[in-house]
Amino acid sequence: MPQEPPQDASPDPRAVPQSQLFGGAFIRGYERLHQVASGKRADIFLAERLENRSRVALKVVRDQHEHGEASDSFLRFLQEYEIAQRIRHPGIVRLFDLGVSDEHAWLVMEYFARGDLRRRMKTQVSPRSAVRVAAQIARALDALHAAGVVHRDLKPGNVMLREDGSIALIDFGMSKDAAQNLDLTERGLIFGTPHYMSPEQGHGEPTDARSDLYSLGVILYEMLTGGKPYRADSPMALIYKHRKEPVPRLPEGLEGLQPLLERLLAKEPHERFPTALAAAQALDRQLERFLQPV
Repeated sequence: MPQEPPQDASPDPRAVPQSQLFGGAFIRGYERLHQVASGKRADIFLAERLENRSRVALKVVRDQHEHGEASDSFLRFLQEYEIAQRIRHPGIVRLFDLGVSDEHAWLVMEYFARGDLRRRMKTQVSPRSAVRVAAQIARALDALHAAGVVHRDLKPGNVMLREDGSIALIDFGMSKDAAQNLDLTERGLIFGTPHYMSPEQGHGEPTDARSDLYSLGVILYEMLTGGKPYRADSPMALIYKHRKEPVPRLPEGLEGLQPLLERLLAKEPHERFPTALAAAQALDRQLERFLQPV
């Protein structure tokens, strides 16, 4: 972790260049281009590194302390940095820097000009492209799992796309990290995104790497069909369907992928692929066996 002293997060606005203010945090060495996203706890900016004019993304977390102790959001932020720094793999986001001040903390990470998979899915994804992307995600998950990390919030918004078509997973704030013996969630607590949660995660039960494979199955189904496998009027009704409703059938022409989808979306973890690598290999075989080149 960088050893530079904390920078002042609340400078006099008249004393610093406005282009170096990121949501109230003054961050030296970077120039703000524009804000990309804003959330309850964090903002994301597109910026340029002044030393070489390369483009990066800056994620800035606000109010890192509550009642004199590090808040959960800040601890998740640090976990995200530690995991991405430890696991060097093409399918994991590259992080370049971490900064901490009295009121803010920030990550400097690679910039993805093509955005996330959610944005890509706004237009039709060919079956071949869908299976290829799913295989890449599976290999990234294999690297995570090999390092003792379960993502637990895998969804299209956390799958980024590079210019060369490769993917990178981001946002490990909800991950379970065995290497650090760290789990920032309470047993029995339901967290994550209901559309993509495994049945066991949706019911607050213990999860392991096979939970991520269920989320991958949901993403694959969505890429292939343009819709979610289950829909409901409330999060709890959706969680119920993930546990009780049968795996939906793929449309005509994609029947060859149904057995693979059934395996990924199996209700019981032991009925899914044993590892993410096994899932990646099965996806590769499906590319050759069932799908024609675009």
